[in-house]
Order: sequence, then C-alpha cells, then structure tokens
Amino acid sequence: MGQQRFSMRPAWERATTGTRLWWAVAVATGIAALLVLGSAVLAPAGGLTTSAGPVATAMGAHAVSGQTASGSASAPGSASGSMAMTPSPGSTATGSTTSPSLTVCPNVGGTTTMSDGMVMAPVPAGEPTAAQRSAADELVARTTEALTRFASLSAAEAAGYVPATNPDGYVVHYADWGTVASGDVLDPNHPSSLVYANTVSGPVLLGAMYMGPGPCQPGPDVGGSLTQWHAHANLCLSATHQVVGRSSAAGVCSSGTHNTDTYFMLHVWTAPSLAATAQFQADLTRAEIAPIIESGQG
Repeated sequence: MGQQRFSMRPAWERATTGTRLWWAVAVATGIAALLVLGSAVLAPAGGLTTSAGPVATAMGAHAVSGQTASGSASAPGSASGSMAMTPSPGSTATGSTTSPSLTVCPNVGGTTTMSDGMVMAPVPAGEPTAAQRSAADELVARTTEALTRFASLSAAEAAGYVPATNPDGYVVHYADWGTVASGDVLDPNHPSSLVYANTVSGPVLLGAMYMGPGPCQPGPDVGGSLTQWHAHANLCLSATHQVVGRSSAAGVCSSGTHNTDTYFMLHVWTAPSLAATAQFQADLTRAEIAPIIESGQG
C-alpha cells in the first residue's frame, strides 16, 4: 500500500484542476455511500438496530407497542436489537402477518407472526391483575439490582458473555450460552443475555434479555400481558450463533443459516430512561435510544 500511494503521487501532481475536482467528487460520493450504509442501522420506523440485522437486534424495524410494569403504553417504534438473536430480541407488536414460509415454532399455539418476522407468544387476555403487576415489578427490581455488577462490559465479558449480534452495532446483545443451554429462566443473577448500547462514552448497559427454557418454548407469563415473550422468524445465524443477517421471505440467507429453532425472549430494560417508559418493550425507538448513544448516559 505504501508503494502504491508513492507511485500515484506524481500522477496526482500532474493532474489538471478539472481532473482533481472529478476525483474529489468521486471520493466524496464514495464516503457518502459508506455513511448511508452505516446509517442503515436506523430503522425506517424510527428505531435503531445493529448492522448485523437484529437481537440485535436486534433486529430491524419492528413496529412495537410495549407497556411498562405499571401498565402504561410505551411509544411505538422499532429497534434493536433490538435488538435479536436466537437466541435473539424483538417486540410486542401490531401489524400484518408475514409469509407462512417464515413460520417458526408451530408447536406454540396462538402466536402471531408480524410482517417484520417477529413472532409474538400468546398472553393472558385482559388487563394484568394486581398479582401480575406485582410479579412484574418484582422481576424488574431483582433484575435492576443484579445487573449492577454488569455496568461495565468488561465485567460481562469476564463472566462469559459474548456478542450474539454485531459488536459494532448501535445496540449489541451479549449472550451467556451456558445459561441458555441450562434452561435457567428468569434468573436475574444469571440472565441469558445482556444488552449494551455503543455510545460516545463507550458501552452502556441497557438491560437484560431472558430466554425461554429451550427452543420454541416461551417462558412463564409472570406479568400477564405486561411480559409478552417473542421470537424471530427471519434471522440468519453463524456457526457460533451470532446474528449475521435476515432471511428472505422464502427463508434463504445470503450469509449464515436460517434459524428455525429459535428461542422466545423477554427484555427487561433497566437503564433509567428506558425503564420509565419501555420496561418490557422488545424493541427500542429512535427517540428512546438516540439520546443514550449521543450522551453516553442511560
């Protein structure tokens, strides 16, 4: 590369002003194209996702409408991640169903598959009961307390968490595959996955993502309709379980393998700004995640 740069310099110095201007425009156009590709992680619906596709997130543009533990509706949007893995992340969503070719987990009755590939598990009908609200609040409190030891990404990595979505994305899911394999569900001391945002100040912990006891097995409805589990029907995984893209409508992956034995998952956002409005929301909106990325504060 050093010799190439050296041999090209005389040619640049001999070039006319018009030629130099043409090359300057061409280079600027190329850089702009790269910036556009980089910004593609911003979902059209206003959400952020990792450039890998979902956990990470997950995870592309998912129309969502989540609720806080207190039952208030959260802002619609999309995410991360959201998030998404397969272990992967997703959201409580509304929208049209997707192609039957992308249907996964037929053993789980009453699911709804959204046009973005998110599979929503059934939840108890009606408003959450007082007992369900209490259980949801307890899950949030225990998760928030337990996650303080993972405020630093280095602490999570030391504990065995590895990237399950593109580590260079805006929102990244880190999984503990040992916990996933054990089938340990809703244990705040050993969450299946941790979610971090890559911010101007470095990685910031956003919360935990719990996964069901096994493929195509939603976890318990501890909070009734507040804690709806979800899966993804269109994720492509590498041999190491990392999300590397999304499948076509026919389930074809340009990279990796289409994940059909997906896990159901549940987010619990503990970052203060998210906990206030999107406690169990599966995806994060642009309005929710952008301030965290830009400020470095959750």
